[in-house]
Order: sequence, then structure tokens, then C-alpha cells
Amino acid sequence: MASEPATVRCPLCGGDSAPAGTKRGYEVRACGDCGFWFVHPFPSAQALNERYSDNYRGSTATFYPKLRSRRRRAFVKSIRFWRHVAGRRVLDIGCGGGIMVDAFRRVGADAHGMDISANSIAFARNRFPRATFYCEDFGAMARRDLVFDFMFTAEVMEHLAGPHDCLRMIDALSRPGTVIYVSTPDIGHPAVPETTLDWSEICPPEHLQWFNRANMTRLFDGYGFDLLKAFAKRKAALSLLFKKRQG
Repeated sequence: MASEPATVRCPLCGGDSAPAGTKRGYEVRACGDCGFWFVHPFPSAQALNERYSDNYRGSTATFYPKLRSRRRRAFVKSIRFWRHVAGRRVLDIGCGGGIMVDAFRRVGADAHGMDISANSIAFARNRFPRATFYCEDFGAMARRDLVFDFMFTAEVMEHLAGPHDCLRMIDALSRPGTVIYVSTPDIGHPAVPETTLDWSEICPPEHLQWFNRANMTRLFDGYGFDLLKAFAKRKAALSLLFKKRQG
């Protein structure tokens, strides 16, 4: 008699998930409770470190692609967050070559960045010596005796093998009143194709998990953060601002 297939719990809420199909050789699953989509199984930490630690997207200690245009866009974006960052300690999570970190510094922040890409951090340290950079994972960063007033993570969450390691670090580095900005693809957006697996953002092993506004809010709520603002997007993207609750 054939045994029943093992239940695969949602990494975000613990609910039951079901297979949604296969893409690029990876099984993709969807949670029936919270709408979180994810690959199963997730790649190992070693596999992710090998993917991102060296020469990611062509970066080296002396070169970062599209630097001029990236710096221009980053400075414009930093002004949008001026009231949250000026005179504050700021962390860019998944900072790459440090371009956004430098933009925050230029508008008055005590600016820090972290990434596991050794080449990207080497470039950031060489190019932007007035900011502070850490080449380490979420666990190591969480153990630092640091607290940040504002944290920023853009187009990072979808690359991670599960939602909680990053949130545990954010929780460890925050205090009541800490604000965090998160952007990531939005699987609940009307612009996502009806056949969801045809969506270009489902592209493992580059992207490994996909959120909607409700489950991202639920995730942050579990770590003591309230949703401050959801920015409207024409494209299928989440753009959310959260604040750490008192107590």
C-alpha cells in the first residue's frame, strides 16, 4: 500500500502547502492559508554562499556594473527616505556594492551595509570608505551589539531560503520606533499572469520565495512591526514601510 506523501508546511505561517508546479527543475509550492509561494526544498546555506559570495553579477573589488546610473537612481531614492535617515544609524541589508549606503550617507545618515558577496563588499569598502560595511550572514550580523534606526532591503527577500533568518536579524538589530523599508516582487498583484508559473519573477534558483502584501505584513507583525505605509505600484512589486512597536 502506497504511503501518503509527507506534508510540507509553509515556512512563513506553518500552514499546509500544495505543489504549484515545476520551474527550471525546482518544485514550487503554494500555501493555501497565507498565499506564500516557495521552492521546495530550499537550497542549502552552502549553495547560496557559493552563488553569491564571489563575483556575483560580475562585481569585483574594483568594478561594479552600471555604477554611474545606479548611483544616480540611489541618490534620488535616498531623498524619498530623508526624514527617516538624516542623522540616524541606517543599515542596507543586501547592500551589494554599497551604492545605496553611500546615498544614505550623502543625505546625512550614519550609513552601514551588509552582504555575503565578498567582492561586492570589497568594492564598497574601496569606493565608499566613509561608510561601514560587513561581509557576513544574518546570524553573524544579529550577534553584533548594534541597533539601527532605519533598515532598508530592496530586491533581497525573494533570493533567500526562507523568510525567518532575515527577520530574526532585523528584530535583533531594532528597537521600538525602528523603521524598515522592504521591496520585493508581489505575487498577489493583478499584473501577475493568470498562470502564475509563467510570471518572469518565478525564476529559481535566482528567486526562491514570493510574498504578497498580506503575508508580508503577517510576517513582520510576528516580529513586532506594524505596517506604516504601502506604496502603490503598477508593476507586480511590494513596496512597504514598517515600524517596530513599543513594548
